[in-house]
Amino acid sequence: MALDLSNTRQNCPVPAAVAIGPLTIRPATFLAPIADITDGPFRRIVRAFGGVGAMFTEMISSDAYTRDCERTLHMARFTEQERPLFFQIVGKEPDRMADAAEMAEAAGADALDINMGCPSSTITRHGSGSALLKDLKLAESIISAVRKRISIPLTIKIRSGWNSQSLAFPEFGKMAEENGVNAIFFHGRTRKEMFRGSVHYDQIAELKSMLSIPLIGNGDITDSESMGQMLETGCDGIMIARAAIKKPWIFAELVSKLQVPPASLLSIMEKQFLEMAGLYPEKLALHKMKLFAGWYSRSIPGGKQLRINLNQMHSIDEMTRFIHDFQNSNF
Repeated sequence: MALDLSNTRQNCPVPAAVAIGPLTIRPATFLAPIADITDGPFRRIVRAFGGVGAMFTEMISSDAYTRDCERTLHMARFTEQERPLFFQIVGKEPDRMADAAEMAEAAGADALDINMGCPSSTITRHGSGSALLKDLKLAESIISAVRKRISIPLTIKIRSGWNSQSLAFPEFGKMAEENGVNAIFFHGRTRKEMFRGSVHYDQIAELKSMLSIPLIGNGDITDSESMGQMLETGCDGIMIARAAIKKPWIFAELVSKLQVPPASLLSIMEKQFLEMAGLYPEKLALHKMKLFAGWYSRSIPGGKQLRINLNQMHSIDEMTRFIHDFQNSNF
């Protein structure tokens, strides 16, 4: 008879710390890199709630970064409040990736992560992200080139493989460790699966058993039970992405049982949007505001109408005024 592990999962504690090279992360919880989402204003909100050990920048294109693209340079800006901060870079040219890594270290990154798991066709069609799971030799060249150029901890973020017929994670794990990678962030799905179906916990457990460096589990962590299920793999820490966009306090909820009423998201939106207005050109700020509104509104009573109204607006003032009035009239 199978054991009922549900209570174990619900009560499973977050690992107190994990050492990634000389860097100790306390607790062993990580905010994943998310395009257009994990910028400075959002990272500071997550950090203010507590419970997060380290955070990631948005995924930074090595091509754009080394060519001083203005929007990409925005991604590399941060405050001391956001430390420890991992810069994540993506690309397929070893020398350019090494240049970008060197720039990240010079900019003050606490650690450098190489994206080898992004499933987006925008990234993979150029041979980057999870497309590298099909080219172990090129991936090794990139890791080797980067490792030689930086002194800060080096990590990689991977998936299981390109598809279920080409699972690459065992070879990637071994190769990465042999080439000086200090930890691996592992999303237990293939590129073809995207975010469909369940995370393959058995694959995470298998890779963990093969490594002497830390393995951080990623995928489908939304509450104490799913966190416990991930930790049963033996992984050394957890990484959260999508659940943090709906609830920026998810780490504090898991670590210290903090409860925040969903209506508080309105106050967060107002504060965050005002900060974005002072940080970005209006067109980019509006784009980001609408992205966040789409996620946040899923956890707010009456959020569907809020989302519809905000998506129809064309100025920052109009959006922030509507959020303020919506909050006053509904809560």
